[in-house]
Amino acid sequence: MERLTDMLRLVIQPLGWITAPLAILTPLWFLVAALGTKLGFWGWAFGLNWMTLDIGPKLILACAIAGGMMAILVITHRLLAHRWFGVISVPILALLVAIGGYGGRVVFDGLADSRPLVLDVTTDFEDPPHFTPAYAARRGNAQRPLDFDPSGAAMQQSYYPEITSLIVERDARTVFREALVVARDEGWRIGTASDAAGMFEAGAESLMFGFRDDIAVRVTELEDGRARVDIRSLARQPVHDLGRNAKRVERFLAAMRGEAVE
Repeated sequence: MERLTDMLRLVIQPLGWITAPLAILTPLWFLVAALGTKLGFWGWAFGLNWMTLDIGPKLILACAIAGGMMAILVITHRLLAHRWFGVISVPILALLVAIGGYGGRVVFDGLADSRPLVLDVTTDFEDPPHFTPAYAARRGNAQRPLDFDPSGAAMQQSYYPEITSLIVERDARTVFREALVVARDEGWRIGTASDAAGMFEAGAESLMFGFRDDIAVRVTELEDGRARVDIRSLARQPVHDLGRNAKRVERFLAAMRGEAVE
C-alpha cells in the first residue's frame, strides 16, 4: 500500500505543475485573443478563428483531462493514505475552467443557431439610408461593402417583423436632434451629421473582439408635418453578429418611441 501511495505522489506532483498553469493560462488565452483583436494587434481571423475557435477548444480539453486525472489521483491517494497530497484546488480550478469553456461554447452555438445571419439590417428595403463617400473612405479594412444587399430582406422580415420605418408625431428637425441624443447615449461614434439633410452616420464597436458596425440614420419630413425615421446598421466583417445589429436597431427605435431600453 505504501509503495502504491508513493507512486501516486510521484505522478500527482508533476501533474499539478502541468494542471495549474493550464487552469490559469486558458482563460487568459481567450482574454488575450479578444482584447488583442479589439486593440488591433492582429486581425479577427487570427483572434477569433485561430486563437479562439481552433486553439481554444484544445486548451479546454487539456484542462478537462489534466484536471480530471489529477482529481482522480488525489482522491485515490486520500482513500489509500487517509490524507491529502497535492493542492486539491488545482484540479477543481481546472475542471471549473473546462466546464466554463464548454458552457460558453454551448451558449455561443445556441445564439448562432437561434439568430439569422443578417448582417445588414434596415427599416427601409426600397431606399435604405446611405453612407457618404467620405465615411466610406474612413472604413479602413472593412471586408463587407456598404452597398445594400436585398437578399437578406426576406429573412429580416421573417425574424424581425417589427423593424420598420418609424413615424413620429413631431417635426423632423426636433426628431433629428432627438435621434442624435439617442445615438450618443448608446455610445455610438458620430461621424458626418447634417441637420439640413436630416441624416447622420456613426460607428459602433462590440465589447468582445471589437467588431465594428456602420450605422446610418435618416429623418424625413412628411407632408403632414410628422417625421419618418429610418436606420441602417451593418457589420464590417463577414462574421455572425449573433443578432447584434438587429438588436441595435430595435433599441434605437424603442428609444425614439420613448420606450424604456434595457
